[in-house]
Amino acid sequence: MTNDLPRPRLLVIDDDPAICQLIADIAVAFDYETDIASTPSEIESLLGGGHDLVMLDLSLGETDGMRVMRELGERQPGANLVLLTGADTSVLQGAARVAELSGFNLVGACGKPANISEIEQVLAPQRRVVAAADDADDLYSVVMRALDEGAFYMVYQPIIDLRSGQVRGVEALVRLAAPGHEKVSPDRWVPIIEQAGRSIDLLEVVLRHCAHDRVTVPALAALENVSLNLSVLDLAHLDLPERAETILRAGAAPEKWTLEVTETAEVGKLADALDVLIRLRLKGFWLSMDDFGSGSSTLHRLRELPFTGVKADRRFITTDFGDNGQHAENMLRAAVDLGAALGLKVVAEGVETLEEIELARSVGCDYAQGYFIGRPVRAEALGVLVAAWHHDWVGKVLGRAMSQERTDSASKV
Repeated sequence: MTNDLPRPRLLVIDDDPAICQLIADIAVAFDYETDIASTPSEIESLLGGGHDLVMLDLSLGETDGMRVMRELGERQPGANLVLLTGADTSVLQGAARVAELSGFNLVGACGKPANISEIEQVLAPQRRVVAAADDADDLYSVVMRALDEGAFYMVYQPIIDLRSGQVRGVEALVRLAAPGHEKVSPDRWVPIIEQAGRSIDLLEVVLRHCAHDRVTVPALAALENVSLNLSVLDLAHLDLPERAETILRAGAAPEKWTLEVTETAEVGKLADALDVLIRLRLKGFWLSMDDFGSGSSTLHRLRELPFTGVKADRRFITTDFGDNGQHAENMLRAAVDLGAALGLKVVAEGVETLEEIELARSVGCDYAQGYFIGRPVRAEALGVLVAAWHHDWVGKVLGRAMSQERTDSASKV
């Protein structure tokens, strides 16, 4: 590790000083400078001090871990957070959800009694992130210049029909093309654009790239549908339906495009958003609620806005916090039932295993998307990816499912 890198700062909040010291000792190996807070006065003095990572126990004896989390969010918005708890899975999942909705970057969770390997697993990657992070001002200037120059490109991830296993569409995802910054996650630079009030400029770049790719790449032209993301901030622009139709019609008719609105973001002026979405539907575009179930206004928004489909968030397929899978399966089944009741198509998002594909299929999801099917690729590589899926996996997925169905039928005889 080079000596000129700044040492990342770690804050450990736990009412047991022995646990705090154990974590501090482990953190030495990753070159952290560690502060410890075990009492209310220590927490008060250290909280929100700009630490690169905060490890917070949810059970703090005479104080309340959730209250401390709230206070941290006010003092240091967007902090990198690791939760510590000996509580059961449902409590941990609930606390993790609160952390995400409060804007924290939830790095992970560690059970108690403390497990050294778990602690190492959350400390190591975070140390690498801190060491490799670009300067915020530099990234801002890079992103603004890219926006002015249109320095972005699109990648496409397949979406399959779960009845036939065939690739019916793709989701278009934008990437930064600025030299040296191609691998910077959109999670880092899209908020910069939104905070600068230029999300509509990014959308126009995306629309033009998608229309061009769909005309010039046969694998894209052959698909029934291409989905692309729409920020709710763009719904404030009343001319959006006309702009989208003008640009995208050059690539395909409106009914061959789906616009996905992220459900976690807040709609500003509802009347304007509803106006825009209705006119998009009248022009023939499909509308989908992205990340269904990851925000706080799901049912309210489904009732008021003219969606034609929903994407079930990956948390409905699996969980990273020790759930045995039954709870997630029940939630996914409920989402499918709700979609059916409202006449909405349901896409299972983030499928990563054959078992997850089968789960989505068994509960009645219409479509699926995720790394198991294929990672996002450039337009020119899409044809190879689609062919590989059809050759290598469709038979296995459907063959296994049909074999299980025959077994089930035979057991009933």
